[in-house]
Amino acid sequence: MKTSQNNTMKESYVKSSVFSTRAMVTISLLTALSYVLMLLESPPYIGFLRLEFSDIPAILGAFWFGPAAGILIEFLKNLIKGITASNTMGIGELANFIVSVAYVVPASLLFRKLKGKYKSVFAFGAATISMMIVGFLMNYFVTIPLYARMYGGIDNIVGLASMVPGIKNMFTLILIGITPFNLVKGIFLGIVGHITYEILKKVIR
Repeated sequence: MKTSQNNTMKESYVKSSVFSTRAMVTISLLTALSYVLMLLESPPYIGFLRLEFSDIPAILGAFWFGPAAGILIEFLKNLIKGITASNTMGIGELANFIVSVAYVVPASLLFRKLKGKYKSVFAFGAATISMMIVGFLMNYFVTIPLYARMYGGIDNIVGLASMVPGIKNMFTLILIGITPFNLVKGIFLGIVGHITYEILKKVIR
């Protein structure tokens, strides 16, 4: 009987409404943590890409309370960063939000729906593919053109990636430079996200 009650409590936590008091408090804490982690980033790759842990709190929030929680955390994190610490006039924050949402939403939807031992593999694998596709389209049509205007032309942006063989124009910059980075980032987030979730799941129990 006690075990059944514990299981019910755990399920009610995971399925809580994003608008419940528990969820709002947790989302606020996860947003603050996400913002701090966003400031702790790796050295830049090809000028403007950085690896950091700020999507992990959004992944946890989305797993516990649904995709809307993950989107909200990503939005608030980037909004605060854009207001307080942006050095790209909001372009980097816009890109981070769109790419991160493209990862967090499918990961959470599949993780909450799938059953079995390998559901994390399928969820994070699909999320990585989603992030790569959305990232390619967004960078080609939005982000890189905006950066080009900001830094004096596409040639200057391509020049930042001159250390990578084969990058000669915007298309090859995205295909050879940014897309592999998103692949690595997706795998990285999947591993860290899975481990973090499993650790916190045991603590919640």
